[in-house]
Amino acid sequence: MSINSEGPCEGTPLLSNRLSESAPDVSAPKSDKIKLFSCVSVALSMMTGVGIFIFPNLVLQDVQSGGGSLLVWAAAGVIALLAGLCYSELSIALPGSGGELVYMQKVFGKAPANLFLLTSAFVKYPAITIIMTRTCFTYFVKCFSDFCFECSPYEFVLSLAGILIVVVACLMACYSTKLCTQAINALNFCKLLGILLILSFAVYVAITAPDKHEITERFSLQNTTTNVPTFLLSLFGAVASYEGWNSLNLVAGEVHEPQRTMPLAITIATCAAIVFYIACNVAYLTVLPLQVMKHSTAVALDLGKIALGRCGQILLSVCVVASCLATVLGLALCNSRLLQRAALDGQVPEVFKFSLIRTSTPVLSIVLHGCLCCVFAMITSLEALTTIVIIVSWLFYMLCFTAQLVLRFRDKLKPSFRVPTLIPLLLILFSVVLMISPALSSVGKYRSSFTVTLILLAVLTPISIVSTLPSLQNSDNRLVKTSERLTRYIESSGSFS
Repeated sequence: MSINSEGPCEGTPLLSNRLSESAPDVSAPKSDKIKLFSCVSVALSMMTGVGIFIFPNLVLQDVQSGGGSLLVWAAAGVIALLAGLCYSELSIALPGSGGELVYMQKVFGKAPANLFLLTSAFVKYPAITIIMTRTCFTYFVKCFSDFCFECSPYEFVLSLAGILIVVVACLMACYSTKLCTQAINALNFCKLLGILLILSFAVYVAITAPDKHEITERFSLQNTTTNVPTFLLSLFGAVASYEGWNSLNLVAGEVHEPQRTMPLAITIATCAAIVFYIACNVAYLTVLPLQVMKHSTAVALDLGKIALGRCGQILLSVCVVASCLATVLGLALCNSRLLQRAALDGQVPEVFKFSLIRTSTPVLSIVLHGCLCCVFAMITSLEALTTIVIIVSWLFYMLCFTAQLVLRFRDKLKPSFRVPTLIPLLLILFSVVLMISPALSSVGKYRSSFTVTLILLAVLTPISIVSTLPSLQNSDNRLVKTSERLTRYIESSGSFS
């Protein structure tokens, strides 16, 4: 998932873990199949999110050179391309929609699929929401004043502002799904406008700059870090920005000629995304001196300020704030449906399955999503939140790459499209190294976020296992009795369905 408003929406209607080996694949009629151009559009829109407004300075801080940062963005793109091709093979070996949930349940059983569902709903999407609220508020405030966001009073203000934005988004999601989707469509236009402005400002500065040699020197590889854990940490922001390379697998059952379309679409979309991210980073480096970019808390805003003064600053701030708000609204809509799906499947209390009759919105699930986001708002470091998202994402990507090898060698499946065996093996190794790199870092916030992620996984793993046990469905179970009484009360109120 690129960090954008569209990520989980694609998959939520498909996230049922009530699958059976013998169940037929339910796919779209031939006339409604998604063809190559649409597949490329979906994958590209998912990969090019608001991460380009958030992470370039963090990548540069770790890698220490302009040329090195461009190499990191290119390397992250190649990793996304190889991972997408592996997922293309999985979608052909196991036809149908559903993505990771289907692959893990088919190969590893129900418990890992449940853990994926719970981790996405309880950890990944709330953490991404708070990354968006922090960025939104930072750009909004920096547009009018230069605050030090590293100081503890302002960290508290950022957390408080994040909670306020989440509350407003959840109220909108409770009031009307249609209103939210209309707002998302309007706000997403600002993301495209912001990207065009960044590239245009860079061209203007490159043409009018009196010292072009100084700009050229910013792209040097000199001073690039040689510390391996630090270099791996520099990949976090870039890898997070390319999230979305797996989005086509969620709708693979509706793709026309998937054996040809899936690998071709992901190749075209990822190559286009690599060009896009490198172009935007070249724009940042063209306009901003390295030291300014490294220490910027709002890199797009600083670009606008240098290129066009106050007017450019305001224009790019509005674009970034609107893009982040679109993502927050999208996640409120989508993660609440994911939580509702988990309630229907018995992984969370049944009361969260209900929707308001008047608006058809899953109010209780939206409230739960809001509460989870408020918990993550207490984490005040952008790097820590990004680390949590990367670890929980790549844990399940690693399981899917492993499932790919299991299907090849245990189940002897031979899909029409296959990548060399070395590629999933290298991606499994990369996943492990990427996940443990925060623990090897000398920076405390990375180590602490690694520990927090392990604790969260340790809490959710038993729940995902227990939810598959027949004893949990026993009507004599005290937890089940309490949930049933609350469910009957809500049903009797007549406001929920």
